[in-house]
Amino acid sequence: MREERRFCAYFWPVGWWSISLGVSIDIHSPNIEIHLPFGFIRFGWQITYPDAIDITPESIRKQAIGWDPK
Repeated sequence: MREERRFCAYFWPVGWWSISLGVSIDIHSPNIEIHLPFGFIRFGWQITYPDAIDITPESIRKQAIGWDPK
């Protein structure tokens, strides 16, 4: 399967209710996430698979069986 890599660096806020401290290292990509209170900073390489099947939340919702609150 074909994979594309591009460099990324961003802060992802998760909200005021989540307090997390630590470091996560992904050796395959490679990238590093630094977990801080209320979010995390990620920098490194992001891998995408353009030939993969689409599994976005919209497509999953169409295929899911069960209760949908909307």
